[in-house]
Parts: sequence; structure tokens; C-alpha cells
Amino acid sequence: MRIVRRKTNPLHSRVFIQAGRSFPPRFFFTMPRNINLPKARVYIREDMWGGSPHSFKEAWLVSVRALRGRPFCFQVWVDDCCACYDKVRPDCLYWKKPEEGHEPYDLVDIQMWECLSNDIELFHKAQLADVPMLVNMSDEMPQGNYWFTIDCLPEKQSLGCLDVGDSDILDEHKEMNVVRMQNGQIAIYPNNRLKWIPESLSTEEAIKKKPNWKVAENAVWDKEWLEQPYELYGNLDWSY
Repeated sequence: MRIVRRKTNPLHSRVFIQAGRSFPPRFFFTMPRNINLPKARVYIREDMWGGSPHSFKEAWLVSVRALRGRPFCFQVWVDDCCACYDKVRPDCLYWKKPEEGHEPYDLVDIQMWECLSNDIELFHKAQLADVPMLVNMSDEMPQGNYWFTIDCLPEKQSLGCLDVGDSDILDEHKEMNVVRMQNGQIAIYPNNRLKWIPESLSTEEAIKKKPNWKVAENAVWDKEWLEQPYELYGNLDWSY
């Protein structure tokens, strides 16, 4: 194992540890913009490509891409032409083929918030796998089941880049939970717009109850954490 020191920014340098391999050091700290997704059969509404909104193409789910300030872009492999398409809108992606004559939700209803960052990670809340859910769309609360979660990360701060996203601001940060809705579409919503309902653990009263929680704020959360604990430094006449 060898330690490599490389200047990444005029203001500071970073140490990279390489275990007997010669990867460029930047690979160790580059956050992903594209994330592989669980392999699953999906259906793409053909108005995505200028076709009929009532026709669908069978495809396989491949990956998702984040573009800060925009909806997620999903990549699929389409069966009937053996090709990948990497800019499927969330409202055109179906986890099951819908019933004939269904009324689809619009994009603004499917993904409530735009991507907060170009850098993302995917994780699965195993304790809540496939749990029934209610999605609060303000006008209605359609039902669905939990699938997976996409979280936005600070943008390449480890490379010395300026993070201009909101992922580190507590009252702006939102997890993007992907829900398989009963109409066949997916919904991408934050925790505060969802009800998670494990059937064996949930009561009717709890399902109807609205949590009385305050929004987390950096100023409150960090107040004591960021204040200088001068008593730890001994006599202030001899500080270090």
C-alpha cells in the first residue's frame, strides 16, 4: 500500500491511499451522476418519443441520472429495437402496464421536487421493503408500494469544487423515495409527503395521524455542535 499526495486545489492538498494499484487518484472521490438500478421489466409510454400516449414499449430498467434543477432521467433498454434510451421522463416510466383508458398523472405530480444535486446515491430501506404507502399529492392520496430511494449528495466537495446544490442544507434536503403506484406509474416523493403502512404494525388511528414535526434547520441543529468549546483548549492565555 502506498500513499500518494496530489495537489487538487490551490488552497489545499489531499492524500490518496492506493492498495497496490495505479488508478488516477480522482477516481476515489468522484461522486456518481449515474446510478445502476435494480433490473426490472418496465413499460415506456410512447409519447416520450412523439408517439401515442396510449401505446407502450416493453423495456428493461438500466439506470438513473441526476441533473440539478430538473427531473431524474431514467435509462432503459428497449426490446424491439435492442437499443438504450437514457432520457426517459419519470411520468412516462411504468413499472406495470396500465389498464386501458387510464388517466396518467402529469410530471409535476409524479416528481414533486427537482434534483437537488448532480451527484446521487441509491439505497433500499430494507425494513420497509415493498411496504404499502399513501402518496400525498395535495388533491388526492393514491396508493402504492415502496421500491427504492435516491439521495442527493454534495457536489464533488472532495475534489475542491464549490457545492452550489442544496443537499447539505437541512431544511432543503429531501430524500427521493420511489413508489410503485397502483395505476402503473412511479412517484418520486420526500418523506414528509408519504405514509408508510406496514400492515401488521399500523393502526387506523396512526394512519390518519399527521406528524407534528418541525422542519430541521441548520441554525438549530448545529448550534451547540459548531460552537467553540473553549473549555477543551485549557487556559485561553495559552491557546493552540
